[in-house]
Amino acid sequence: MRAGLRAGVAAALVLAAVSLVLPYHPVYDPWAWLIWGRELMHGGLETAAGPSWKPLPVLVCTPLSLLGDAAPAAWLLVARTGWLCAPLLAGLLAARLAGEEAGRWRWAGAALAAGSVALTADSFTPPLRQFTGGLSEPLLVALVLGAIWAALDERRGAVLALGTAAALLRPECWPFLALYGLSVRGHHPRLRIVTIVVAVLVPLAWFVPDLVGAGNPLEGGETARAGGIEPLDGLAVLGRALAAPLAAAWIGVALLLWQGDFVNRWFAKSPRAADPDRPLAILLAGAGAWILLVAAMAIAGFAGLPRFLAPATAVVAVLGSVGLARAGGRGRAFPSMRGKSSAANADRAVQVMVVATIVIAAAGVAWRVAQVPGDVEVVERQTRSIDHLFDLVDETGPEQLLTCQDRVRITQVREQTALAWKLEQPIAKVLIRYRPKQGIALSTKPIPHGNVIAHAGIWRATKLPCPADQRLQGGR
Repeated sequence: MRAGLRAGVAAALVLAAVSLVLPYHPVYDPWAWLIWGRELMHGGLETAAGPSWKPLPVLVCTPLSLLGDAAPAAWLLVARTGWLCAPLLAGLLAARLAGEEAGRWRWAGAALAAGSVALTADSFTPPLRQFTGGLSEPLLVALVLGAIWAALDERRGAVLALGTAAALLRPECWPFLALYGLSVRGHHPRLRIVTIVVAVLVPLAWFVPDLVGAGNPLEGGETARAGGIEPLDGLAVLGRALAAPLAAAWIGVALLLWQGDFVNRWFAKSPRAADPDRPLAILLAGAGAWILLVAAMAIAGFAGLPRFLAPATAVVAVLGSVGLARAGGRGRAFPSMRGKSSAANADRAVQVMVVATIVIAAAGVAWRVAQVPGDVEVVERQTRSIDHLFDLVDETGPEQLLTCQDRVRITQVREQTALAWKLEQPIAKVLIRYRPKQGIALSTKPIPHGNVIAHAGIWRATKLPCPADQRLQGGR
């Protein structure tokens, strides 16, 4: 299976490279990572504007900035490889954890896990947009699942490396990495120095850049809390977690828990430490803890977006697939069902549940695939918007757009970072103004009392009065 994993990762890299022929651009956050990487390469950093800081993407984008105009495509190659590896790892993990006893059913479970991860429900940023736009959450899922695979192989150094990379993408990883670091530090002295280095470097990578680039080490957290998304209660996040995987995955989790051997061994007072099913209990507890952590952060004011739950919902998909595969492989009732009905009736009930789960899984996949054409339309519309915006910059020239106070105004938030990349300026040079009254403003609708100096597709550049004193006018 390890050889299959290596071949699958290589195939994911090739497919990601082929996908670069698609005419799609990064979305808001990746453009910012590319800008910050370019700034770091030139010895500067400004993080006061744009999205919240994420260390790993910027560390990757810093050397990629040497590629110039090809840097966005290079980041998309990295992100899309992660997107493709996530369902691959989910499927292989499901097959591995299901065990030989599941027989051919382990591959049915693998298909369920892969399909659930690839088609994770996200009303804010659907999977296709995450793939085309180069968001980091699919890469995060691949890193987390890769760390789980390495843990099963008892490759503790690889677990720490992958876990550290994941912790540089999302803060929800921190407590899990800390717990693992403490566990290996006590029993494996050779990794003691590594865990200490990780414990120091992870917080430094998150807080020092904002201290340097914005003057506030907590700038990223404040930006995340002021992201324009209404605060949620915990139940709303739990609802998103329930909706993210395929419904069949949750049924599979129920089937897994229903199997008496699993329940008796791992929810009893004294489980056997050497039990081969121990990873399942750990993964179940970890997924629940991740979901509760995102819910708590949402209550505190952070955005509880579905993609922030992605690692937990991917683990749910894996566990549900294991439950389905084992139930199908047994073809008979679980120990907990014996004694409550005749053996024949119990076995028939299990068979019905397995078949029903497969039907529900197929229906869920069909439903989510049916949403893809609509997602394609959104992606193409956003692509045209950035294409026209870049055409406008090429037509007017950056110098003309930045003639007023060395800044330009734009009326659409989504294109702010893309414009800053195109202008080769810090993000703070592109001001968001929904009703601009001065300076050079880029908009998709006419601006009253202004003089249109250029037009490209849906975008137009409008010249408005430029204030004589920026300090008095505040650069509005």
